[in-house]
Amino acid sequence: MKRMFSIAEGLLGLLVLVGLAVVLAMTFGGLRKGAQPGFQAFQSPIETPAPPPYPPPETPTVVPMPVPPCLFAGQPVPAEPAPPLEAYRFSEPRVVLTHTGAIGIASWLPNGQHLLITRDIPGTNRQFIETFNVRTGELNTYAEREGGSGKPVWLPALKAVAYITLMAEKDQEQPLIYHPELWLSYGDPQQVERLTSDISGALAVEPGGKRLWYFSRSEPDRPQVFDGESRVIQTVPWNVAAWKYPKPELEWAIRYRSPQFIMAWHPDGTQAVLYSQFWTFLLDVQTNQVCELTLGEYTEAMEIPPWPLEAQWSPDGRYLAFITTGHLDLPFERTELTILDMATGERRTLSPGPDIEPGRHYVTDLAWAPDSRYLAVLGIVRMTEMGSEKAGVFIVDASTGEFQRIFPEHDFGGGLWFTQLAWDSTGSQLAVNCPTLEEGRLCIISVESKSIR
Repeated sequence: MKRMFSIAEGLLGLLVLVGLAVVLAMTFGGLRKGAQPGFQAFQSPIETPAPPPYPPPETPTVVPMPVPPCLFAGQPVPAEPAPPLEAYRFSEPRVVLTHTGAIGIASWLPNGQHLLITRDIPGTNRQFIETFNVRTGELNTYAEREGGSGKPVWLPALKAVAYITLMAEKDQEQPLIYHPELWLSYGDPQQVERLTSDISGALAVEPGGKRLWYFSRSEPDRPQVFDGESRVIQTVPWNVAAWKYPKPELEWAIRYRSPQFIMAWHPDGTQAVLYSQFWTFLLDVQTNQVCELTLGEYTEAMEIPPWPLEAQWSPDGRYLAFITTGHLDLPFERTELTILDMATGERRTLSPGPDIEPGRHYVTDLAWAPDSRYLAVLGIVRMTEMGSEKAGVFIVDASTGEFQRIFPEHDFGGGLWFTQLAWDSTGSQLAVNCPTLEEGRLCIISVESKSIR
């Protein structure tokens, strides 16, 4: 249990696999029997993927051209009416689920009554993938998987869960090797469906809920899309290799790495942000035009310019919120919240939590309110004598950068970065991890506001 709650172990899990984005001490393509893999709910964009076990298809040589910076209107756009932060009322956190292992929060389901969660199986490297009814306490197991290979995702149009699991590959001449596979479950763990074994990255659901996007091992620069209606997987024409133009000032770092891209879809499906350790691109899906986003200034305190570990659009698409760092490898000196106004280009970088040591502060998760004005953020506020991290919940005003901690007398979080927080679509419920050193716990905070009907 202790691994759930320390920064060192939480960050180590960060590098194991996505979403996010694959593995540090191992890779999806090469986990040996007898090793002690660590898993987490975030696909790390740091990892250099293992080479595929088969020759990749021949593709024409692509000479990347510099990608232009993204341009914005630059004029202030009035924010949509929203109640002031003082108008929100938060109930005391209510424990709704306990478990002897770690509990991960993937997302709310559209009905606002069920959460998609993971629960570690103690003493193993396996997890249950389940839906949890926050009103009745009912658990419905969709699948059991090997490892914690990224967040499972809900496909509303199919009423199904897509997830990545590690599968053993038997070879008489070699130790047991694991490789990732993409599976689909409609609610019966005994009747799950394998979609492909050619996968190496995080999952992203296109708005509409019936198309699933990911990157493959055989074509790491060409997104793949699974259509739930036609049951067909196709390679998308976009070629990310054509966008990864040289950056001479970062050649020393890029030369030894091949970071994977992660996708985050605009809520209306017209744009997608594709991000990695060295490039963050904004793609207009309708015109196929691509530009590059800048997430902060490069300072002497950083190794490289700020890059995203996690990205989430606000529900109305007005803002993009990132968890960013300016460091290459673990242990990161800091992670921060970066909010980009996509209407004006205005950017804010915040650290809601205090420095736990000089220069060290960490944002570990975020979740947007449905009004697109506020978001909840987990920031580490202190460390225990045993080295466990304790996080606070902060409410941030995206339009001003102002923030306020709620429940300063309570501790939250616990090592599972990016799977600790979710705000439901009505805005009336905030789900947050609230573990103790002895057990995993899931809490619900009720939210009241004049804007909520």
